[in-house]
Amino acid sequence: MTDLRGRRAVVTGGSAGLGLAIVQALRDAQAEVTAIARDDDGLATARYAGANTIAGDATDANLIARVVAEREPDVLILNAGAQPPMASIDEQTWEGFSSTWDTDVRATFVGIQAALGTPMRPGTRVMAMSSGAAMVLSHPAITPRDLRLSGGYVGAKRMIWFMAHQANAVSEERGLDIHFQVLVPGQLIGSTKLGRQVALAYAEIEGVSVDEHIVQRYGSHLQPSQIGRQVARLIVDPQYGSGVAYGFRADAPILPFDLQGRE
Repeated sequence: MTDLRGRRAVVTGGSAGLGLAIVQALRDAQAEVTAIARDDDGLATARYAGANTIAGDATDANLIARVVAEREPDVLILNAGAQPPMASIDEQTWEGFSSTWDTDVRATFVGIQAALGTPMRPGTRVMAMSSGAAMVLSHPAITPRDLRLSGGYVGAKRMIWFMAHQANAVSEERGLDIHFQVLVPGQLIGSTKLGRQVALAYAEIEGVSVDEHIVQRYGSHLQPSQIGRQVARLIVDPQYGSGVAYGFRADAPILPFDLQGRE
């Protein structure tokens, strides 16, 4: 794809935050977009942007399989996620600790299976939302202590990254030519509900304001609108067509990871 005009996209978790920003950016590029989220009222802004909307649960395998089969998207963006509780491990319940596994990972699993099972057409793309938190223990600047309130979030987001590689292996073995990729915001996004919750929790421990915490820890604010624009570029720019993971930082070019390709 070199142009998004008339191309079909499905975005889960498309009612707010990063999902809504992606919906808006794709609509600005004249793509035909279907946004999925649980709350129909919350989808009003996506409808205002010109997207079709479906009120439903992105972890519902039957729903996502039906949408993929009926809408025949050129790109499927798996962004749905839960709002995890922020507390140390001794204060968490298992239900709260595993909430991102039950939603983020499960919704990604369901979306991948829908793409492979339908299957989507050759040359199509599936993009799953991960997080810079997935790089803990592999990036010196991200220490485990810095994410100690995040429960199961870190592991869930790393699992999503790994699942893209698993899906690419199946796609190649079956000759489907569906490419699975991962989106990795590398900074806390304070303007989203999740980002604000995380920033508030850590800022309280540090005795600073939310803005001070974000600037001290991440250097600057990363905005959802920037990610939306860069995702739209990822879809059409051939230099991003074969890598598996791509990162985003404020006012910076797209960061390529996993350039070895789909293996």
